[in-house]
This record gives sequence, C-alpha cells and structure tokens, in this order.
Amino acid sequence: MKALSYSVVVTERDPAISTHSPSSKQRAAFYCAAALIALCGLLYLPRAASLPLADPEESRCALIVRGMLGTGNWLMPHLQGRPYYDKPAPFFWLAAAGQWLTGSAELGGRIVASIAATAAVLVTFAFARRLGGNAAGLIAAAILATAPEFFFLARWYRMDMPFTALMWAALWWFWREESAGEGKPVRRVRQWVGFYTFAALATLMKGPAGVLLPAGVVTAYFLSTAQWRRLMGLFHPAGLAVYLLLAVPWYALVMLRYPQYGYQFFVVQNLSRYAGQGLGHRDFLAVYYLPILLGGFLPWTVYLFGAAARSFPKTWFRQTTDGGPRLLWLAAVLFFVFFSLSRTRLVSYILPVFPPLAVLTGLTLSQWACSTHHDRLYRMGARAFITAVAAFPPAVIGLEIYLKTFGPWSGTVVVAGGLFVVLQIRALWRDQRRMVLGWGMAGIAAVLLYAVLRDAPKSYEMMSNRPLGEAVGRVITPSDELVAWGDAPFSLALYAGRSATGRFQPHTPGDLDRLGELLRSSRTVYCLVNRPQDMDAVKSAAGTELFVLAKQGDAAVVVNRKPRD
Repeated sequence: MKALSYSVVVTERDPAISTHSPSSKQRAAFYCAAALIALCGLLYLPRAASLPLADPEESRCALIVRGMLGTGNWLMPHLQGRPYYDKPAPFFWLAAAGQWLTGSAELGGRIVASIAATAAVLVTFAFARRLGGNAAGLIAAAILATAPEFFFLARWYRMDMPFTALMWAALWWFWREESAGEGKPVRRVRQWVGFYTFAALATLMKGPAGVLLPAGVVTAYFLSTAQWRRLMGLFHPAGLAVYLLLAVPWYALVMLRYPQYGYQFFVVQNLSRYAGQGLGHRDFLAVYYLPILLGGFLPWTVYLFGAAARSFPKTWFRQTTDGGPRLLWLAAVLFFVFFSLSRTRLVSYILPVFPPLAVLTGLTLSQWACSTHHDRLYRMGARAFITAVAAFPPAVIGLEIYLKTFGPWSGTVVVAGGLFVVLQIRALWRDQRRMVLGWGMAGIAAVLLYAVLRDAPKSYEMMSNRPLGEAVGRVITPSDELVAWGDAPFSLALYAGRSATGRFQPHTPGDLDRLGELLRSSRTVYCLVNRPQDMDAVKSAAGTELFVLAKQGDAAVVVNRKPRD
C-alpha cells in the first residue's frame, strides 16, 4: 500500500487494514455510513418540531412557504404580499414539501437542512475515505457532524446548509473522477456532467455563487498544478449543457413573469450586497470570520495547526501527488477569503469552509490514530483536545446561568462530560489513540444533545415571538388588524395566522398619530409594543383604554377592545 503524506499509515499494529478484501472494506464502509446517519439523526432531529421558529430568518422562510401553500404561486416567492427577490424559489419548494409531509412548519423546513447536513457528512466520509481509507473517512465525517457551527446550522431553517452540501458535492465529484479517470474521455464527460449537476442545484438554492465558487476552486487547482490546458475542461459542452438545462429554466421563467427580477436578484441582492449595500455586519474587519471559524470548529480547532503543518502544500505551480489535500486547502482558503472580502457578513456564510477542513483534519488524525510511531505534535494536540472537550460542560453551565435555566439537572452535563474526559485521559495514558478520539467525539455529541434537550427551548423562545403570536391567533378574526409599533417580527404574524403585520415606525413623522387613529377606530386592533418605555406613548396616542392581551419579556400585545375570554 502506497504511503503518502496524507494517507493512513499501515503498521504491524493494525495489519488487518492492509489485508482486508475489497468486499470487507465495502461492508465496513456501509457500516460507517450507517453509523454516521444515526449520529446525524441523533444530533439534528430532537426538538426540531417543537422549538419555535426564530426571528428573523426561520420565521421569514416559513412565512414565504405558507404563502406558496396558500396562494399556489410556486414560481416566485412572496413575503408579506410582495415579491421576495433575495433567494430563489427551489429551497422553499423543498421546505413546503417537508411541511406537507410532516404537517409541521418547524420540522418541515428544518428537516431540509438536516438532510442536507447528513448528505454533507456522508460526502465528507466518501472524500476522506478515498484519500485515506475508512478510518480517515469516519473520523473526518464525525468531526464535521460535531463541529458546533455545522451542528447549529444543520438544525436551522435556511438554505445555507443545502447550498453548502451541493457545492461540497460538486468538488467531491470532481476529485472522485480526477483521481480515478487517468485521462480517459468517458471519465472526463462524467467528471464535468456530475460537477455541473451539483453546481446547478447549488445555484438554484442560493444564486450564482453556487457555480462560481466551486469553479474558482477547480481553476485554482489546475493553475497550482501547472495543468493549464485542463482549464478548458470548465467549458466542457456536456457539463455546460447540463448546467444550463438544470439551472436556467426557473430563472428564465421568473424573469419573463417578473421583468425586474434580473436586476433585483443579480445586481441588488448579489453584487450590491457583496459590496456592502445590504444587510449584515458591514462594519467589521475582514478578520470577522476568523473567530467564528475557530470557535465554530471547536474542539477540533486544536488540530488545525497540525493538519496545516502536515498537509499544506509545500510547493505550488507544479504537478504533484498531493492533489487531494491541495484541492481541499484551496477550497477552504478560497471560500474563507471570498466571504471575508464581502462587505455584508452573516455568521452562516462561512459554513462552506467547514467540510474541507474536516477532511484535512480527519486525514491527519487518522494517520496518528492508526500508527504506533511516536508523534510528539499529535500527542500534544491530544492533550489540547482533551482540554477543549473538558471546556464544553462549563460553557453549557454558563449558558444556563445566562438563560436562568440552571438547576438540579445541570449537574448531569458536568458529570457526563467529566466521565468522557477521564476516559480520554485513560486512553491517552495507554496510548489508545482511537479511543482518545472516540471518547472525545462521544463527549461532544452528549453535550450538544444535552444543550438541545434542556437549553434550546429557552434560547429559541428568546429568539421568537411565538407565545405572543399564538395568544393573538386564538382570538383574532379576519376583520381584525394586527400591527406593531416599531419592529414587527415575522414570527408574530406566522403564529398569529397572518401573512403580514402592519408596521408603524417611531422615527417616521406622523406614524404615531396614524396608529392612534387606528386604535380609536371601530375595528379591533392588536398592537405589539416592543419596549415598556413606548407603552405610554402608544396609550397617549390612542386616547382610549388599551388592554394587555399577552406579555413576553419586555414586549406586550395590547388590544383596543376587551379581550375575548
């Protein structure tokens, strides 16, 4: 077996690795994939149906889906009665299908992200397995599945996870054929058809970045390996035909029906937002994503530096045997730089960096775990890894103190986390390297699952207005008005059964007087007041008695008629 810098090292300690037949390796791969699917289900599905949809992202997506289901307009997404130019429709089709199948708005949208996350984990297993064997694939996939940032977005009702999974699948397919094709024409056709199929689906999830980013990584790969002529492969007729056949029809149809869509989506929502004329953290420096990446990849962050030392290409612009790690490093670096240079920055944008880093980390960790050679660098990394795992339970306790959910059950996470750390220390002392990683993964998964079951309900309630919306929904009639003084969270309208919430702005001249006139009218009006200090102004403008229907934190819904019992 050829030993490369990024491959699992075969030693006398584990001879079965080299003596397994192809069929036994395939069975092992099947069992690994099944275990990963079970792990993803355990982490991503609990409470997915019961947690409220958070503002603004999750509840906004759910409102769009409800509009599609209610109006039958599947071509163009609409939000509060207006065309929604921000994102393409196909993601909302998937969420609508999920809602129809499950009967739950919360689970219907989140299950799309969870399935996409599971697919990304399996692609990570396949990518790492191709480079380093089943052990490398299993470690890399488990790293990705348990990375906190990836874990959070795998449970989040948005298109970021499907977008990331499809771009990642495009790069995996490219390398799958690149490493096995040996220049055969049939492989080249399969390579570009598969690549552009996944890129087209990614384009339908979020926009042109779905093809531009993976194509940019492939371009950089060809340039860095001095394969200049291969650049023409990006214009392979069969690949481009598949891309145009899959990606263009919906965009063409929607622009025929809504002529302004081309400008609004491609110029305003993509180019202008990238340049900083949209939403997001525009005032942060370009290093904004660095702490998010390092923190979101914990505890595996401690191995990133060792992975870079072992697998980062030493030479560039020449043909070499380190094609797999080179492609992965290019993907991680280019994705990171691309989103860092954007003037509009949201936390979820950095998600595509995680899969390639998981493979790189898994490859180098499997080399250490499956070897008996003394490796000071990774033994030091194991100590740092155990320390990072030990920090997870105190972090959860800190969250519970902040949420005011700290109680008798809080000791459970400390005891369980401490037990896994003790088992890790014992395994390291005995030089049981795989067990060090295995107990660490189990400890991380246990803490994340505990946080979902115990702390997520309070966290999500703080990010949603579900209690207020449900209180309104129980009494409001079609002829009643639902308005807000100041911010109008999407979840209020969603859980009240409305498509929109009227909005009166404190900084808009005359809005307070118009709100007062509405409250004095003969119609029943439910008004959300977000801050206690605004309540007196609203009551004064109304000039009539207002009744408090429901309260949540500092926010309250008042009504100009005595609430019905």
